[in-house]
Amino acid sequence: MKINRITCARWGTLYSAFQVERLYAECRAWIDFDEFHVFTDQKDELHPNIITHEIPKTEAYRSWWSKMLQFKTFTQGTTLSLDIDMHIRDSVEFKFSRDYLLMQLDPLAQYMPHKNVKYVNSSVITYEGDFSWVHDRYISEWATNHKKYRGDQEFMWGEYEESIRYHPPVFESYKWESRERGYAIKPLVNFHGHDVKGIVG
Repeated sequence: MKINRITCARWGTLYSAFQVERLYAECRAWIDFDEFHVFTDQKDELHPNIITHEIPKTEAYRSWWSKMLQFKTFTQGTTLSLDIDMHIRDSVEFKFSRDYLLMQLDPLAQYMPHKNVKYVNSSVITYEGDFSWVHDRYISEWATNHKKYRGDQEFMWGEYEESIRYHPPVFESYKWESRERGYAIKPLVNFHGHDVKGIVG
C-alpha cells in the first residue's frame, strides 16, 4: 500500500537537519510513499524533496506539542507520523483507519509489566482522512493541557482514549530492548532522544 505522506516535527535544535534528511532517506529505502513533510522552526536547507511547514512561534506548539499541527494540516488520504529519532532498518507494513488513531502500546508495557501500562506511544501514528478535531480540541485549551499532561501522547490518551486503537507492534525501544540484546528485531527502533548524543552515526 502506498502511503500519501510521511510527516515529522523538528522543534528547536535538539535534532539536526542531517537527522531529518536521514529519516527521509530511510523512509525512501523501506516505505512506499508520495510525500515527506517536516514541521520545523529552523531555517536549515533540506533535501528538495522534503516539504517544510513553519511551526508558529507560540508556546502552544513548543517541543513535542508541534506534532498537533499535522492533524490540522493533513485531512485527506493516509498520514504516517514518525519521530525524528526513529530508525528504519527493514521493510514494514503500516495499518490505517478512518475511524481511529492507530498507535503502538508503549514499550514500557512489555519491559515493566508490573506497571500495567495501557497507554500508547506517539512515536508512530497512523490515520486516514480528517482528524482535525484532535488539533482543534487541543488548541482550544492548550495552556490547561500543558499543565495537565506531560506531552502529546499523554494528552491524546487522556482525552481521546475512545478514539485510539493499538497499532500492531512495528518498533522496539533502543533503551529498553535493542541495547541490552545487542541487535534489533523489529523493523523500526525508537531511540528516545539518545540518537542526538551520537550513539548512532
